[in-house]
Amino acid sequence: MKKLIVLAILGLATALPALAQRDPDTYEHDRRYCASGRSGVDFNTCMWRVQRDREERYERREQRAYEREQRRDYERRERWAEQPPPPPVYRQWDTPPPGEQPRLSDMQQRALDNCNLLAPRDQPRCRATVMSTVR
Repeated sequence: MKKLIVLAILGLATALPALAQRDPDTYEHDRRYCASGRSGVDFNTCMWRVQRDREERYERREQRAYEREQRRDYERRERWAEQPPPPPVYRQWDTPPPGEQPRLSDMQQRALDNCNLLAPRDQPRCRATVMSTVR
């Protein structure tokens, strides 16, 4: 028994919002128009056509809104693509900036000089290792 009551309440809870979404004035207007006979068709056909026309207008409106949003996104991407890339904001770790020569001990200086004897692909790593020991 309790299950039936719960199911009935759930059924009403799901049906009421659908009914509440209808604009009562619009629905009443449509009903009066279809009942007046001015549409030239029977009441049920008239109500069906009015509802279908309203849904099609809504779908077209939604489609236009979607297309506008897609167009805006495309234009935004185009504007972004036209801008030049930002300059790199990084610093070479193996060579300090001018005027900021770090103080190296004799051993560190010899190790830094010996980095030149290594293969070119290993030199930056060697310099970075030596410079990481600098205070």
